[in-house]
Amino acid sequence: MSKSILVLNAGSSSLKFALFDARAMDERLRGQVSGIGSMPRLESGTARIELPKDMRYGESLPRVLGWLEQQGIQGGDVCGVGHRIVHGGTRFVQPVQVDEAVLTELEALRALAPLHLPFGLGVLREMKRLRPDVPHVACFDTAFHATQPEMATRLPLPRSYFDKGYRRYGFHGLNYEHVTAALPGLTGRNLPRRILAAHLGSGSSMCAIVDGRSVATTMGFSTADGLVMGTRTGTIDPGVLVALLRDEGLTLEGLEDLLYRKSGLLGLSGLSGDMRILLASDRPEAAEAVAYYCYYAARHGGSLVSAMGGVDAVIFTGGVGENAEPVRRQIMAHLAWLNIPADQVFVIPANEERAIARHVSRLASD
Repeated sequence: MSKSILVLNAGSSSLKFALFDARAMDERLRGQVSGIGSMPRLESGTARIELPKDMRYGESLPRVLGWLEQQGIQGGDVCGVGHRIVHGGTRFVQPVQVDEAVLTELEALRALAPLHLPFGLGVLREMKRLRPDVPHVACFDTAFHATQPEMATRLPLPRSYFDKGYRRYGFHGLNYEHVTAALPGLTGRNLPRRILAAHLGSGSSMCAIVDGRSVATTMGFSTADGLVMGTRTGTIDPGVLVALLRDEGLTLEGLEDLLYRKSGLLGLSGLSGDMRILLASDRPEAAEAVAYYCYYAARHGGSLVSAMGGVDAVIFTGGVGENAEPVRRQIMAHLAWLNIPADQVFVIPANEERAIARHVSRLASD
């Protein structure tokens, strides 16, 4: 068997993994440890292994590596490891091979994404300890958006805050990179000049892409901005946040919990943040939540079209974008005024791991 590239994608309650042939870049397998903290299990293809309920997050990586060994993938078969890191700040705008100096710099960025970075950095540090002999490459969700003009990155705050790092970064960049690279292979034609890409999942965003480069996106300083999401608010009047703190007695921790975990589709429906459950429900609150989601996605989409000066193609990706045809239909109905031909609306499965594997292959061979 030829050498493989292992890609690790750490979330707050899951650890996704994928294995690629280092030469052909064919995907060999993928899976995840999910439900950490509630009902943990390891899934890959038809395999489903229930894990101890009291399993801690730090045990997920040994579980993955042990399962890979059972599949015949030994440590020496892996020639490089790629890591999805949610935030690179303004310092890391390209994938980078990780050494101790880079790790120290990454640790200093924790405050930019305190709900996400600790997991990615923890897995990176532990995997690097276990396999110090292979290259480790950090790939950043924010990097794709580093091409945005400064106007699109500034917040309307005093200028001194921008210099401190308070700015719009954007996320889901690895998947936007992937779908942009994948579209010409799907169509057999050159990449359309102006693309409106919608990454719709439990976390959702949209991106305006011109000549393959991000020029604007809906997520900003944090992953809570922009579109309505599964449990996140998306864009919300900041005056509401002030009022919640002042009048409802919320603590900062309580406000963060409300904005990230109790709002969005879950809050609107009172039922679930899972689009599949809402689409299958006959409750009017479920239908209202879906309609709200689609209406505001189209409003954000219209603003991105303005940033591009028009649109030539639309891409839907992510779990909702790929699988929820009623959602795609409603969003496109709201955008009917753009007169986008049906054959210029594409569905491309998300694959951040493939984008990461390509970067590992390139950097590890430099």
